This record gives sequence, C-alpha cells and structure tokens, in this order.
Amino acid sequence: MRVPATGVILLAAVFGGPLSGCNKPTSDSIQLWKTTEKGPERLHNALADHSVPPNLRGEAAIAMVDIGHGEEVDTVIASLPADDRAEIAKTLIPGYQAAMTAQGPTGTRALEYRDALFSLRQSVPAADKQRIDAILLPALENDFKAGKLRQGRHSLDKMLTAIGPETNAMMVGVLGMDVPYGPTADLLARIGDDASRDKGAAALIARAPKIKADKRPDLFYKALGTLGGPTALKYLEDKVTSGDKEDALMATRALGERRDPAVLAFALKVAGDPKADKTVRDEMFGVVEVIGGLDAEKGLVAIISSDKDEIVRYRAFESMLAARKADGIQPGLEAFPASATYKKVDVDDLLVKLIEKQGAAARPALLKTLGSRAPLARMTAAMALEQMGRAPDAPALEKIAGDSAPVKGFPAGDTVGKQAARAAESAKKRP
Repeated sequence: MRVPATGVILLAAVFGGPLSGCNKPTSDSIQLWKTTEKGPERLHNALADHSVPPNLRGEAAIAMVDIGHGEEVDTVIASLPADDRAEIAKTLIPGYQAAMTAQGPTGTRALEYRDALFSLRQSVPAADKQRIDAILLPALENDFKAGKLRQGRHSLDKMLTAIGPETNAMMVGVLGMDVPYGPTADLLARIGDDASRDKGAAALIARAPKIKADKRPDLFYKALGTLGGPTALKYLEDKVTSGDKEDALMATRALGERRDPAVLAFALKVAGDPKADKTVRDEMFGVVEVIGGLDAEKGLVAIISSDKDEIVRYRAFESMLAARKADGIQPGLEAFPASATYKKVDVDDLLVKLIEKQGAAARPALLKTLGSRAPLARMTAAMALEQMGRAPDAPALEKIAGDSAPVKGFPAGDTVGKQAARAAESAKKRP
C-alpha cells in the first residue's frame, strides 16, 4: 500500500518530534543533560548559541559547573559578545549565588561556584561586578572566620586584590574577632596596604591577653611580625626590652618576618648592646642578616670594630657574610681591631671556614682583599685561598709573598707573605 506524501510528513512528525524535543534547550532538558553522555556537548552548544534565550543559556552554564565543566564555561562566556554576556549574567549571578548557598560553606561544589562567579566578574559591566562582590565577600569572610582559606581555580590573593579595599577592611575586622587569626594575618600581610596592615596589627594586639594564653603564643608574635607596620614594631620592640626572656625571644624572631628596613636600627642597637641577653643578641643578628643591605653592613662593621667580646665580633662577621655575601668579606675583615690578639685556629674556624661557604663567588673578593691595609684581612684572604684558590689566583698570591707583616697572636714567624706563598703553591695544583 502506498502511503501518501502527507502521511510521510505526518509520520516524521510523530516519530521525530519527541527526539528533537530532547535536543531542544529547556529547563527540564538542561537538567536531564547533566546525566547523559552527550549532555556536556549539548550544554556547551546551548550556552554558545545566540538564538537560545539568555535565561536558558545561564541555566546551561550553571549545569556545566554542576558537572565539573567550570573552565569550559569561562572559555565560552569570554568569547561571547558583551551584550550576550550582560544578558546571561542576569540569570548566572543569582543562579551561582543560589547554588553556592545551597552547597553551604563546606560543600563539595562551593569552590566551583565561587570560581565561576569570579570568572564571570572579569567580563561583565561595573554594576554586575558590584553585585558579584557583594556575594563573594561574605562567602570569603566566612572562610576567614573559620580559619580555613580554601584555594580554588582562582587564588584568594587574586580575588581579594580584584575586589579591592573592601577586602582589607573585612580582614581587619576578622582579626579583631575571637576567631582564628593566622591565615587572615598572612593574607593581609601579602596583599594589604600599609594602613590596613597597621590596623590589622592593632586589632590583633587588642586580643593579646587572650591569644597569649593559648598554647602557641609564638604564632601570635609571628603574625604581628608578618603584618609589620609602626604599631606592630613598637609592640614587638617593647617586648624585646621588657625583661621577659621568653617574650623577648619570640618578639625578636617576629621582627625578622617582613625584612623591614625600619627594624634595622633597633636590631643593630640590640645586637651591639653588651648588656642585652646573649641569646636575644644572637637572634637579633639573625634579624640584621635577613634585612641586609649597605646599612646593615655599616652597622655590623661598627660592632666588629668596637665590641670588646671577640665572640660577638666573630658573630657579627658571620652576619656580614649572610647579609652581604662575598661583598662583605673585605669590609668585614678590615673592621677587626688591629690591636686585638687572634688565635690562628679561631681565624681558621670562625673566619676562613665561613668564607669558604661562599664558594667560587668569594675568590674575586679574596684576591682584592690581598691588597688590604689590614694584616689580618690579608692573612685571612691568603688562608682562604690556600683552601679554595685556583691556578689563575697564584700570581696575585706570589705578588705578596714578601709581605713580612705578622698577625698578633699567630705563631712566631708566620707572616702574611709565608701564608701567601703556601697558598700560591696549593692554588697551582687546582686548574
């Protein structure tokens, strides 16, 4: 029996209708596609298709995030015309907010929705950015209060910096609350402006009596040091000189956290104070080392040249090399008092071995130091080159082989020239 043409059309409509309906974006089909093999492709196509209503395109984007295709959503949206993005955002912003709220602060997909919101933020008008910020900021604040900062596809540093000053105010507020403070202090220290960091330190100091009663008061001091600023520095410096050794040590270590040049003058003062606690002095030399720079060099030279305790002088030279590397060799050696007595074993253990740790970079500085006016500097340089010199260094050593200067305290007859001659012979053996 022949079927009329109209019947063929009717049959096609009957059998083709439901199938094509499954491929057509609707709120129901979008939810269905999340569970099918070809669903991700269909969701992608719906989001990218200008002819699909904006609200459905937004629902498709949310569905893609639901199934772990957030980065794909970012790529598609970034490629759309600005008008399309603006229309889709009308659905996406409240949709992402609802999904994130439904997940709760620890939900498995909460980070994905947060990332999706921030990605959208980067490609929408200013008014929409403000709407997104009003959603993101409270969500981030909850993480800060919990003391658990979760990193998603977009780093917290990037997000908070983009949102702007409101984030600094939020972090300062959290530091004043009776909640964990460590992660907040660390992040504010990294991205906060000077004024916000100082306010954060003040908020933390206001909590000091309760925080220091905890089992880890060292973390409180470290947080203050990380934040830095005038308020924190004054508090820490007062603790260093307060007389409580435990507090003084924790405060001293905290002063080195930011490598802040503003700390240097105080650090040098304490390191060079013969009345200060020896352990605190030693720790303060460490603070000088991490700050470094020419001002640190000048301060350490002053200590080496004037301190009556030889152990302190040697410690200051160690800090000089830590702060200035090979550049500190000659000024450090020349600072040692010419009138002092030096044991050769001490020079070897406390000067030469430290210089050797600088490696090959020390050799040019040592060769230069061979021309120093200070006999101890020339002697130490020759001793170090005996251990680490190379054949090209031999001529410079031979040049001072006639140097008859002694070093007070060294064995009789052990002159700079004799040491240089020995060093030259050793250097020649090392190409």
